[in-house]
Amino acid sequence: MDFKEALSRLEEIAAKVNGDDISLDESLDLLEEGVKLANICAENTDYTCLREETETADANRLPG
Repeated sequence: MDFKEALSRLEEIAAKVNGDDISLDESLDLLEEGVKLANICAENTDYTCLREETETADANRLPG
């Protein structure tokens, strides 16, 4: 699952929790899924930031 898919599903979960009358069990299931999705988003964000920092450092080392 990529960042956009995970974020989209997180938005669906937030809307469901905020809008619908759901059971405690369903809320806990959605919370568990949400945590996993948030971790996917965080990992993708960390990777993207690291890649950008590496590219910037490489560009700064090139003779100009």
